[in-house]
Amino acid sequence: MNLYHLRYFVELAHTAHYTKAAEKLCIAQPSLSHAIAQLEEELQVPLFERSGRKTQLTCFGEQFLNCAETILTTLDSSIETLRQSVKGAGSIRLGFLRVLGVQWIPSLAQKFETMQKDLPIHFTFHSGITSELISGLRSQHYDLVFSSYPSQDKGLNCIPIARQQLVLIVSKNHPLAAYDEVELEDTLSYPHIYFSQGAGVRNDVEQLFDQIGQTPLIAYETQEDQVIAGLTAQNFGIAIVPDMMVLDHLPIKKIKIKNMKAGRTIYMVSNQHVYIPPAVENFKKFIINELNALDQTPFIR
Repeated sequence: MNLYHLRYFVELAHTAHYTKAAEKLCIAQPSLSHAIAQLEEELQVPLFERSGRKTQLTCFGEQFLNCAETILTTLDSSIETLRQSVKGAGSIRLGFLRVLGVQWIPSLAQKFETMQKDLPIHFTFHSGITSELISGLRSQHYDLVFSSYPSQDKGLNCIPIARQQLVLIVSKNHPLAAYDEVELEDTLSYPHIYFSQGAGVRNDVEQLFDQIGQTPLIAYETQEDQVIAGLTAQNFGIAIVPDMMVLDHLPIKKIKIKNMKAGRTIYMVSNQHVYIPPAVENFKKFIINELNALDQTPFIR
């Protein structure tokens, strides 16, 4: 069925006059008459009947008018949505480490929305550990992920965008609490609370111990950094964790690890095998531009 014929039919139905409808459609009257005749032949029902100088809908035409208007409204709406999407409107599905959702991701999303005020942008926010986030990215549940470096980066584009300092935390009454700075070897005498497998920061902590050729005694494992901090505060063990704001509100002591660049890099990760919509591509460029403006990799707490 010809879409132009549908538009001609709707215009004629509202104008009820061939000459006037043809003028509004900017076509010749014979072309309009031919199009309506073809439509009636295709539907095998009369759509219009003459009433003096006016052209009126038949009962079949009245039924078909509702259908035609619905089709054209849906089509026009879809076309406009696509046009807006090409310009950069649409949804951006973000997956990120929980610590990034306290301030960093929300502030960037809000700033981006303000810059794109003429284009409707809708964010969705999901937090998790690195392995879950990367799995969600590969399954196309997320458009962009902000996480530690994925263990298997095949097909992924990873851009470093931030850093977190790693610190040793102990309870206030722990023997190491008397120090502001310790050697990593000094922690080996005490049980550690470790990040579970799948947490990207576990790799960063393991690399620290690899540098001294030692393995800590692991007493407990969990994937949540806040849970590790809580267990440490209650003297279940000591831990190496990213420096984060929640540590300032718990009865623990933060201790610098001497002679080591203890930190982890956070990456913006996208799937190279999936089409990236303009809205997501614009957000990626926005993040990169923000980093370039800082002229250094920011530290996040």
